[in-house]
Amino acid sequence: MNLTEVRASRFGQGLFVVKKIPAHSVICKANGVRLDFNETLRLAERESHCLQIGADKYIYCQPPFLYSNHSCEPNCGVNADLELFTLRDIFSGEELLWDYSTSMFERHWTMQCNCGCKECRHVIRDFDFLRLQLQKKYLRMNIVFPFIKEMLSQRQYAKV
Repeated sequence: MNLTEVRASRFGQGLFVVKKIPAHSVICKANGVRLDFNETLRLAERESHCLQIGADKYIYCQPPFLYSNHSCEPNCGVNADLELFTLRDIFSGEELLWDYSTSMFERHWTMQCNCGCKECRHVIRDFDFLRLQLQKKYLRMNIVFPFIKEMLSQRQYAKV
């Protein structure tokens, strides 16, 4: 039985669970054609379908991952293997949401956010623009892409 379905969401289309899924369950994996930054720019409006996986590496996401939306208070995360997984129990009918900032470090793409949560940032930007406390939380949760961790450690080393 499929755990998810794509249907209408307040964000357009979204990925929803069809039955209760326990915390730490893998839902799907991000996969697709690999692109560099300049290739993503040529996609115009579809540029937002790309997931940054390296300093100059992207994936043009395919369903079902393509339909996973953003929230500033996510119920999912994406691990180093590009798997979307649940951070807590998810109940039937709930939309799967993750924080796009955990995969962004490019100084180009931003998104207006209207997720409606109490902690909404209103503009989604690169990981290092998050409040330091939230950065640390996400790093502890292991939902920050490895290339971002590497870039942050190089920056810290350069400051010494």
